[in-house]
Amino acid sequence: MTSPYTLLLRVSLEAMAKFPSTQWSLIRRSGDSPSARRLAFGELALSYRGAIRSFFSARLPAADADDATQGFMSASFEHAWWSRADAECGSFRGFLLLLLRRYLGHLLQARQDRPEASAASAEVADPAPTAEQLFDTRFALLLSARAIDNLRLRYRERGRGALFEQLLPLLAAPPEHGRFKHIAESLGLPANTLTVECKRLRTRLRERMRAELLELCADQQAFDDEWAALERVLNGHD
Repeated sequence: MTSPYTLLLRVSLEAMAKFPSTQWSLIRRSGDSPSARRLAFGELALSYRGAIRSFFSARLPAADADDATQGFMSASFEHAWWSRADAECGSFRGFLLLLLRRYLGHLLQARQDRPEASAASAEVADPAPTAEQLFDTRFALLLSARAIDNLRLRYRERGRGALFEQLLPLLAAPPEHGRFKHIAESLGLPANTLTVECKRLRTRLRERMRAELLELCADQQAFDDEWAALERVLNGHD
């Protein structure tokens, strides 16, 4: 049976990126300083720009989605939206989705109010049931990339970087016949030891993803809800 993380890992391996360390936990520790919260959310927004872009791309043509993404980012900083962080939203994803929905609603309303608004504009305004699904998928991809980056660094610090690079592709797809033995021999490891290392890495990846997600949540309840939603994405369910 294919692991629910297989597709996610395959895509993540092709789209690795570096991320700043600012998380919701830092935002909570920033006290009553709007500038500190704005800076923290600003860095997170830049990190998850791909997820923001995917939200708009599900409802708008490509060029308009690019403009909306840039407009959203600019307005976020100009109007200090990030300083309004509300722990009742529970997570960064929830807060970001709230801002995205509001921004898109105002954007579409402004288009409809223009005299030159066309039928095509009205079609764009229709609900797109996959918008949040695409956002959640991209968000999961970026979260997994964070986890992979973190684990890569840890393995390298322990002098096991080569082992990590060999193991990671094995989590995404079963190796061809004889490939597993060849990798074990190249690393100077018994095949059964490599099998154990694969299982350990898979477990560590799951744990790291949970840790990354926890940092984006305001409390335990929010984390439990977010992890359940993330697992639905990983398992390919709506």
